[in-house]
Amino acid sequence: MKTMYNMKNLYKKTIDEFKKDSLIDLHTHSTFSDGELTPNELLQHAYNNNVGTIALTDHDTILGVKELKSSNKYIKKFVDVIPGIELSAKVETGQMHILGYGIDINNSKLNERLSKVRNHNVYHIISLLHQIKNDYNILFETEDLIELISANKNINRIDLARLFVKYNYTNTIQEALKKYLNDANEKVKTNGKGIAYQECIELIKGAGGIPVLAHPNSLELNNIKLLELIKEMVLNGLQGIECYHSSFSEEESKFYLDIANKFDLLISGGSDFHGESTKRGVKIGTGKNNLHIKKLTILDKLKK
Repeated sequence: MKTMYNMKNLYKKTIDEFKKDSLIDLHTHSTFSDGELTPNELLQHAYNNNVGTIALTDHDTILGVKELKSSNKYIKKFVDVIPGIELSAKVETGQMHILGYGIDINNSKLNERLSKVRNHNVYHIISLLHQIKNDYNILFETEDLIELISANKNINRIDLARLFVKYNYTNTIQEALKKYLNDANEKVKTNGKGIAYQECIELIKGAGGIPVLAHPNSLELNNIKLLELIKEMVLNGLQGIECYHSSFSEEESKFYLDIANKFDLLISGGSDFHGESTKRGVKIGTGKNNLHIKKLTILDKLKK
């Protein structure tokens, strides 16, 4: 059995003992997007790694959160679970992701929009498969493709990368992305991928949640342009910013904390945990050993 699934340390402490020194991680992913653990395994893994509060923030889907709702009730006495999502927003450069916390997973408008996003992602994956065939004459077994496209999850490039590893075209997911998929993705990328950030914010707030800008460094903007964008986003309802993340240096975290203070934004943070083969060296709760979060203002807001 893999170490990350090992449950031998479960239930050794009392709830109060566990929570006293436990960590916070509000950015994690499961098998329902591009993570490696099922929601229940993620919950168990959080406990085993001294994480007392987690948010499951799968990309463009809440299917994992719905499954997590019925997960191990005993572990939930130790680990507080925040229902979340990470929405992909349209941008001209870099990547913009909007985290939503405390959302109503039964909100009809959110569920309807996510269903459309999932269908679009299926079409995008099919386009990628055609591009890979044209560029490299690489084909996968029909059985594997049917299983992928019909899966009850939000499929993405990571799923295709795993097929490259399975068929021995590459040794790792990262190699598959770099050697084949990133280039193919650029060729088939359309303006239709992603949602306008204004709609992302509206969807999250409409579902009773708190919209937060994830890892601002992925926008690839200089400080002046980033400040201008965040000012605009605040006017459109942004309520928080991720100030702690596995990819941040101490200087970056301090800069984002200053931004939070300047615009009166709630502070969030998390590891962006996916699993070792997808994001190497990123551990739940501690990230790349640069995170040991014990307090976040967004939690104060969520608990009110």
